[in-house]
Amino acid sequence: MNALTVEKLAEALQEPKIALLTKVLRTLGHDRCAAILTDTLQCEATGGMLTKDGTRRRTPGGVFFQFVKERATPQERRRLFPRPAAQHTKAPSHRQPPALSWDEVQTMLQTLATAPVGEARTMKVTLIGRPGKVETRGQAVLFRMQGKAPTSLPRGLPPLPSTPPLMWNVMVALRQWNRVKDSLTAHQDDQLIIEGYPLMQGSEHVLLAQSCTSVALQRAQKQAQQPQGQEQTPPV
Repeated sequence: MNALTVEKLAEALQEPKIALLTKVLRTLGHDRCAAILTDTLQCEATGGMLTKDGTRRRTPGGVFFQFVKERATPQERRRLFPRPAAQHTKAPSHRQPPALSWDEVQTMLQTLATAPVGEARTMKVTLIGRPGKVETRGQAVLFRMQGKAPTSLPRGLPPLPSTPPLMWNVMVALRQWNRVKDSLTAHQDDQLIIEGYPLMQGSEHVLLAQSCTSVALQRAQKQAQQPQGQEQTPPV
């Protein structure tokens, strides 16, 4: 896999802030930036991300920088996105409540156990990554994917537990799998994008795939849907 460069980042994101992209690449390194770029393209392929006020969709570069802010360490975040000079007027001080602990979560769960339960009209899990060994039986394939813990969580949630992330046994219809397997073989950096219904079979976590594609296939589809560029008028 070729090393990620600022030029490649700018082209993939259509982002003019070259200086900031250079700073991000130097601070986070090639591997972390490549992972964030993959997630950005996946986000764009599945509808994009709105701004905080919800009034418009972020640009691909805006999505990339938002992911950078979420995944950078506090020190890296201060270096990449320094805060503006503090105002002289003092804002009213509001003491923030403490973050939730897992002991408190257990107490809350016991309380909720006797309360009416809400209804989730839609339930699905999205997995992005590459499969392990693939077994084919009849009209389906089965493989396993080990989850990966996030680098950070929103403020206020309890800390990540020390238990390992979930192992998923993924079942994909053979018809869907045949559409993505060649891309995975041809592109070692390509990753599956699987959405499906999660359930338990004994002690095993199972995901019944409802859709299965890949980052490379979604990128190619998006490029094919873009209108052809208009001929540029030569300068006089």
